[in-house]
This record gives sequence, C-alpha cells and structure tokens, in this order.
Amino acid sequence: MGGKKKPTVSQLEKRLRKMSKKGGKTARETRKPTMTLATSGALTSISLDNLYNELKKMKVITPYQVSTTFKIKIGVAKEALRRLESQGLLKLVDKNRRVSIYVPVKQ
Repeated sequence: MGGKKKPTVSQLEKRLRKMSKKGGKTARETRKPTMTLATSGALTSISLDNLYNELKKMKVITPYQVSTTFKIKIGVAKEALRRLESQGLLKLVDKNRRVSIYVPVKQ
C-alpha cells in the first residue's frame, strides 16, 4: 500500500552515474550564507551586513523569502528588514496586514 518504495539496483546505478557526470554536487553541498544570532535571538550587525549583501541581488524582498533563504524565523526576518529599512538600505514598496514588500535602494 502507501509509502515510497525502495529503488531498484539499476535505478541506483543510474543515479550514481548521473551524479558522477555532474561532479557529485548535490543541492545540499551548495554554500548558503550563514546568519549568526545573538543569545537573545536577534541578528548581529555582521549578520545584517551579510544579509544585505545577499538581499541587494534580489528584485523583490519579502520576509518569507528571507526566512526560507537564511533559515531564520519569520519574526526575525521581519525585524531585520525593518532595521535595514530604517538604515535606508531597503525601501518599503507595499505593506498590508500580512506581508511587507521591500526593494533594495539603488546606490
């Protein structure tokens, strides 16, 4: 009945051949920027700088995108975006009850 079945031997061999052609890199091996949280749970100033360097590459920024990209809580992402906006690095385009949409300021 339900559940994922075990792959056959030939399927495993095909997967190994395909990975060896690609160079063996998987999605997990790609390096993601790391965020360091203070003991209180807030982002540090170094993390905010790293965050901004990654965010300025994006066209549109939402708290959900930040939280999924950097693996932080949505509340922390919202606070970080508000801080970056107060510093003048991001511009608030639209805000409603649920979501805030930001864009990087052109420099």
